[in-house]
Amino acid sequence: MSLLRAHQHFPAFFKALSEPAWLTTWKGDVVRQSAPRWMSLPYRFTGVGSVFAGGRWSVKGLIPTVYASTDPVTLNTEAYYKGLRYGWTKADFNAQLIVGMHWELQAVVDLTSPATLKALKVTNMQIVSCDWRAEQAAGREPVTQAIARAAFEDRVEGLVVPSARRKGGVNVAYYPTHRRDGTIIQTLDEASVPFIHGLQRRCRSACESA
Repeated sequence: MSLLRAHQHFPAFFKALSEPAWLTTWKGDVVRQSAPRWMSLPYRFTGVGSVFAGGRWSVKGLIPTVYASTDPVTLNTEAYYKGLRYGWTKADFNAQLIVGMHWELQAVVDLTSPATLKALKVTNMQIVSCDWRAEQAAGREPVTQAIARAAFEDRVEGLVVPSARRKGGVNVAYYPTHRRDGTIIQTLDEASVPFIHGLQRRCRSACESA
């Protein structure tokens, strides 16, 4: 896997986010959506998918990231934006599982804060309009991934970020390798989430009854 060419402003982002003043706590309910087997408890908080694919706030091959939205409308807008814009594929009709959780994070950077954006010398428009897929495909580190990498290398626990797909929507990117003491990651209805082995597509109960 070839590494991206680092963004020119990464050193400035890294320096800015090394200041403890930009760290804050965050707590609230969130929702996540993915294929059911990746919602099984052993895999739910690994962030492995982002390592393989990259994301707006995760550098491909480097940063395990767990993404969530703070409300179902933002989640759905994020999930179906690509299909609405580029057309639906067979994968869009595969089963998806939505899980609600309560998160209490101890050391995040809030990129919905104008003061934080000012410290980084970026604008809200720059981060929500960034075409990270195109930049990544061209071998360049997108500005959003550069900020994420700076935060990750400064041992930040996660980012609170504006949704690029829904105005006013808020997402949270959590870095599970940087979990802090006191952090709470709680599934709201654990008993209803099926267990599925990582290399299987059916839940355990279906396999046992076969």
